[in-house]
Amino acid sequence: MENTLKKILLCVDTESHNLRAQELALSLAEKFQAKLVCLYVVDAYPKHFTNEIYAINREECRRYLDESLTREGLQILENLKMLALRKGIPIEIKLRYGLPKEEILKELKADNYDLLIMGKKKYKGYLDRIRSFNLPKRLFEDISIPVLFAVSEEYGK
Repeated sequence: MENTLKKILLCVDTESHNLRAQELALSLAEKFQAKLVCLYVVDAYPKHFTNEIYAINREECRRYLDESLTREGLQILENLKMLALRKGIPIEIKLRYGLPKEEILKELKADNYDLLIMGKKKYKGYLDRIRSFNLPKRLFEDISIPVLFAVSEEYGK
């Protein structure tokens, strides 16, 4: 039987529900001997607030946001890389800047992926769902490959 999973895209972020997605991606990549591509997007959305809130030190605030989010993303990606290499999983890490939905869709169009894996928040109720940006749902509407949403037992914040 032909290996049906050759390349997996794992989208990571700093949320705790993402740990389950990482575990599943590593497990599937190991089982199917698939290449794992891990993508972290430094979200440009928080920068919009700097225009409204921080008139005086706006550029300093933007630089701090970029540096902090980039540092967090690189740490997550490096940890995943070490875990994958210990298991003999071929891995590539990617860091992009922009709006997560747009950057994930660009990555999916740029390469041939067999599966997208990402974490998904568990909501306590209808109001939590409304307040959320619900990236997994918005992405799912525009994707033509299989998607695995890893939902943790914790509720989203």
